[in-house]
Amino acid sequence: MKALIISSGNIKDTKILVELHKQVDLTICADGGSAYAIKANIEPDIVIGDLDSIDKGTLKVIENNNIKIFKYPTKKDMTDTELAIEYAIEKGVNEIIFTGVTGNRLDHTLSNIMLLYKLLKIGVKGKIIDSNNEIYITDNSLNLQRQNGTYVSIIPLVNDLQGVTLKGFEYETENIDIKIGSTLGISNEIKDKKGSINIKNGVALVIKSRD
Repeated sequence: MKALIISSGNIKDTKILVELHKQVDLTICADGGSAYAIKANIEPDIVIGDLDSIDKGTLKVIENNNIKIFKYPTKKDMTDTELAIEYAIEKGVNEIIFTGVTGNRLDHTLSNIMLLYKLLKIGVKGKIIDSNNEIYITDNSLNLQRQNGTYVSIIPLVNDLQGVTLKGFEYETENIDIKIGSTLGISNEIKDKKGSINIKNGVALVIKSRD
């Protein structure tokens, strides 16, 4: 079961939401992300959060369409996006796509990226998509499709990466180590139809990006 979580960060083109919505079984809006969904003519399954980022017009549309709302107090121990994750996990999803989780607030962007680590630890697949990036966290293997004009960066997240093997890339590797704080894994390119990443030990932040 796959879920889409739409948050209130930057979404330049809501057309992407229509395509992502078609790919999932459950669409969750984290607070102000509901405005993006309504703009894209998407009816989410539920809106979750303290509702401090929802304008009156969006809230009226939500209520008129009888969309389920889980309202939380403003003073809480989780962000609206993490609350959305908790709901998705309760529903039994095994994969979550996030959008609207990157933007001007670097603290929110970084904490949202780290939510992928939370998912990794419980065996749930996670991916962040914005207009320029696809973001993953892996401690094992990952396959990425080639897209013209994109780069792939592999960044050690919590410790050194050991036994990194890359196939299908411009710069292929065989069982190398990448130390945390190193830029060795930045700006590679996929040359075959897909690129494969395999890691023996460590946790990697993998970003597929375009300028």
